[in-house]
Amino acid sequence: MVKESFKPHEDFKKLYYVYLALGSIVLYFLWAVPLFVSILSSGRIVAIYVMVSLFLLYVAFVAFMAFWIPKFCRSIAYLLTESDIVVERGVWWKHKSIVPYNRVTNMDVVQGPLSRRFGLGKISIQTAGFSSGGGGSQKVAEAAILGIKNFDEVKDFVMNRVRRLRPVAVEAESEPPTSQGTGLQILEELRKIRENLEKRS
Repeated sequence: MVKESFKPHEDFKKLYYVYLALGSIVLYFLWAVPLFVSILSSGRIVAIYVMVSLFLLYVAFVAFMAFWIPKFCRSIAYLLTESDIVVERGVWWKHKSIVPYNRVTNMDVVQGPLSRRFGLGKISIQTAGFSSGGGGSQKVAEAAILGIKNFDEVKDFVMNRVRRLRPVAVEAESEPPTSQGTGLQILEELRKIRENLEKRS
């Protein structure tokens, strides 16, 4: 059963911690080893001093990211109303996306190797006319539902509402005006004008 208001699963925070750990290790050795080799010629004491200073800065950055991850995860909220999908997120800069169901054109479910390990998925929601600003034909998501385990249920729930609602540009029950109907309206107006003129004269 899909709740109309929900947040990412707790495992989403664990996934971000794994990303942080792996990224920190890889990035540290990518710059630390070459830098150490390059400054070793300046003297052993100087090399150790520089490396320790940079290591402490790096630890401070990783600690900041570890502090930021749970706050970011708590800031994310999803709401499925009768007419819209509402996505909120942001720790310092708040971002709120409101996507009407009748503008949704496509929904994609994405799972990377690590997110699949945690059973998490991401739903990308695309709408008509919303594409990348780089001039490419590939569409980007106007909103995304991250870090949920029941992604298939949420996708089906949203798609059912999309199918129930009429598109923005087309009213399903209204008939488009025909040239014949417009001509009859004009003729009727002219007839009324003539009658009024005859009455005055």
